[in-house]
Amino acid sequence: MRLTGIRLEQFRNHSRTALQCGDTMNIFLGDNGEGKTNILEAVSYLCLTKSFYAGNDRVATRIGNEYFIVEGDLHSDRGVDFSVRVAFDAVNAEKKILVNNAEVETLSSVIGRFPVVILSPEGGAVTFGAPADRRKFIDLAISQANKRYFEELLEYRRVLKQRNKVLFDARMSRQDYSDVIEPWTKNLVEHGTQLIVKRREFLREFSPYIADAFQQLTGEQETPALHYAPSVTLDEGSAAPEIENRFSTQLQEQFVEERRAATTLVGPHRDEIEFTINGRDLRKFASQGQHKTFLVALKVAEFFYLKEQCSETPLLLLDDVFSELDEHRSHRLLGMVRRLGQTFITSTSEHVFADALEWGNGAKKFFVRQGVVSYEETGKLVH
Repeated sequence: MRLTGIRLEQFRNHSRTALQCGDTMNIFLGDNGEGKTNILEAVSYLCLTKSFYAGNDRVATRIGNEYFIVEGDLHSDRGVDFSVRVAFDAVNAEKKILVNNAEVETLSSVIGRFPVVILSPEGGAVTFGAPADRRKFIDLAISQANKRYFEELLEYRRVLKQRNKVLFDARMSRQDYSDVIEPWTKNLVEHGTQLIVKRREFLREFSPYIADAFQQLTGEQETPALHYAPSVTLDEGSAAPEIENRFSTQLQEQFVEERRAATTLVGPHRDEIEFTINGRDLRKFASQGQHKTFLVALKVAEFFYLKEQCSETPLLLLDDVFSELDEHRSHRLLGMVRRLGQTFITSTSEHVFADALEWGNGAKKFFVRQGVVSYEETGKLVH
């Protein structure tokens, strides 16, 4: 898949910006705070219907305005053209997404249709942050490859929220809410079991991708691995009925404590995914460089996984990545991504790209200053 053009209106730093994208590499250069990342964020809206680092659409609206619009033209590997439009009305807190001028009814109809892989400083917590950061990584990867998983995830979150509310009400009222909570518990187990099954399957399928990406990036014979540690205690190879039974049993065992804490203590929302190199826990033993390398390898692996699962080449967004890598790893990464697909990169310096790319229609260099984008080869403003 390729993004042939993108337009931003009243989006972050950009009043009105329109540009034609290079088929392979698109490099956005400029100082911090000028609007480089905004362009990658806009691509994220086209592919995922949301920002990759801001939790609220309102903050993406340009200061002093009450709306933003992001539009893009995409060309699929199968030769099909798509126009995508995301419009947010801050006054009514309403967001509309149109694909080929038809408004989409559900997010699941967009997620995975235009696969994207994003590597940014905000994603660094995947390797050293809380379990929620690692769950977020695998949830997005699986959701783009599996529409049903995304639907199950949304439903699980809805049921979890309601079950927690019942637990809270029970604590506040000091009444027995056993009958009220039972249907929510049943739904939690049903949807949660499907998430557990798919997460375990994903990690098994993903392992060869991360091993290959790590070797390509470092050239070293180190063995990275991802291990699933679900909060529901399972035997190796447990089938769905066994998972359901064990999930239900653990919820019953924890019910008194759940009432005291007013929250659900067992389920996929408390899963952990452990990262290791040569069998050693990444968080405990890895250097800062190993953390960065592991994260980059995760994203390269995600790219190839999605390409195969979606039968579509993902867009690759690299936000300020090269400033965090040494020169050796920077050149190896650049050499890798040149062979992948269409890539969008932000950087404060063009040093790493100076002798590595041939500029032209395939690879384009843009400068961003105060929300204004200029194409380097012509000097012509393209906003």
